[in-house]
Amino acid sequence: MNVLFSNPEDYWAVFLDGDKLALDHIVKTHYNLLYNYGRKFSTDVNLVKDCIQELFLSLWRNRENTGQPASVKHYLLKAMRRRLQTALARLSKQQVIDISFIPIEASAGTSPESDRVQNENKTELNSKIVKAFSCLPARQQEIIYLRFCLQADAANIAQIMGLSRQSVYNLLKLALDRLREVSVTLFEQGSTLRMPGTMMVV
Repeated sequence: MNVLFSNPEDYWAVFLDGDKLALDHIVKTHYNLLYNYGRKFSTDVNLVKDCIQELFLSLWRNRENTGQPASVKHYLLKAMRRRLQTALARLSKQQVIDISFIPIEASAGTSPESDRVQNENKTELNSKIVKAFSCLPARQQEIIYLRFCLQADAANIAQIMGLSRQSVYNLLKLALDRLREVSVTLFEQGSTLRMPGTMMVV
């Protein structure tokens, strides 16, 4: 393959014709995406890597019976999800979702003391959000990750998770409502967030 394309769908078409270099490009372009997505299902790094390898080997072996997807990215995410679920079911392991992707931003400090307090507050806030997120069922965690971390729209989430669009809207609303409910409960239980120079417990 001596031609460079601007989008993965073009590489996919060449890959379907039996071009290994095109497949190599698809692997390199999407490996990190699939790896990070897989880690939301399992903390077993080797399992995730094995699933990615098996996914692309299967694609190569079955390329003659594989069609041209509208989106290579979402096609691969759906295939990865299915392969991981099969592997996890075979191992009889509980799904574990890594929620370290949740960003917590802190404003710039104006002094060493305020910086230290802001870091403490950020750590506590992050801990509460992580705890709230971990209370959600796995499917609710996954749909929040797909929507807000991978920026997938309802149509693509429906394809990846095997749901109707209406089910996507319903599940996402349920997940966000539940996350909000749990977060409020955690913060109402008491917080040690404080301002610089104080020892106040709110």
